[in-house]
Amino acid sequence: MILDIIVPVSTDIWNKGIESEAEKIKGQDTKVRVTSLTKGPVSIESEYDEVLAGPHAVSAAEELEKNGSNGIIIYCFGEPGLHACKEKLSIPVVGIREAAVSMAKILGDRIGVISTIGNAVPRHARALRREVYKVVAVDMPVLDFVNVEELEKRIEIKIRELIDYGCDVVVLGCGSMLDMDIERMKDKYGIPIVIPLNAAVAVCEFLMKNNLRQSRLAYPFPPEKEIK
Repeated sequence: MILDIIVPVSTDIWNKGIESEAEKIKGQDTKVRVTSLTKGPVSIESEYDEVLAGPHAVSAAEELEKNGSNGIIIYCFGEPGLHACKEKLSIPVVGIREAAVSMAKILGDRIGVISTIGNAVPRHARALRREVYKVVAVDMPVLDFVNVEELEKRIEIKIRELIDYGCDVVVLGCGSMLDMDIERMKDKYGIPIVIPLNAAVAVCEFLMKNNLRQSRLAYPFPPEKEIK
């Protein structure tokens, strides 16, 4: 089975890290391919960015399906183009936000999400208003996440904040929150911390193995028409 991960930004700086982490958790019979975009924003931190990235993500997904993909992950917490891909493609398409939040619902009652910059909080809160208890930000641009030590410090501060607020499970609200000692934090605070990559790979592999894909009643195929 081929599992494709689309990183819907016009930089490949995260591709190798994502592929490396996915290789650790995927099944033996799954081949992982990681693709970023050639056009669009270099990071996604607003709905404006999501809209700009969406068409390019959909085009990439269509090409990957033609090239033998058995399942696709939209690797951004904002999930640009996700629902359009679910309509257009005949293979399962999973967003990391929907996978991570679905996993968190199994583990607790009051879900807290740690996002990137303050500007990103309202859009996630709008999308998740019925599903999460609190959304906070590390106040650090995504492109600065290469400073893993600083990112880990800020995430730990936000975990304590979410626990004090009453949350009982934490979701990392960005796919670029990688390479941190999450096991240490889980043990230290006694709280589940859901990594979006892990959740999305698990969900997409399950769908592929069980021949499941998005419902055509929920996601009818787009009508044929001229597009200028």
